[in-house]
Amino acid sequence: MAIISDDLLGCADSLIELGNETGFRSCISRAYYASYHHALESLHSAPAFASNHHSNLIGYMSNKAENKLEPYDSTQLKLLSYSLRQQREARNEADYHISEVTVSKEMAETSLASSRLFFQKWNDLKKAIAS
Repeated sequence: MAIISDDLLGCADSLIELGNETGFRSCISRAYYASYHHALESLHSAPAFASNHHSNLIGYMSNKAENKLEPYDSTQLKLLSYSLRQQREARNEADYHISEVTVSKEMAETSLASSRLFFQKWNDLKKAIAS
């Protein structure tokens, strides 16, 4: 059975409920991947990147010359790319810096809120082109 970005966001919600650092770290990671996949699901003309998928997607969204075939406002795509970049940085910290950084519930809540806002902004963009 295939899943969608909403499923990943639901998983992130569940992981924060573990109430421990492992859950908080995993929540941050799943929240980022929810946003990453939501962007992929929402874009119409993103190329199939051969490598560096995450940084290339962020670059595509932030570059008006690259995303010119998208039906969305390029300024809004650029703002979404900044959010995705910040979420990716938080995910990298949570996934790769396990002995250097203590991840708190507040950090996980911030990541969840960022991902939810990311979803909402995409929904607003989709509604704008549908009308």
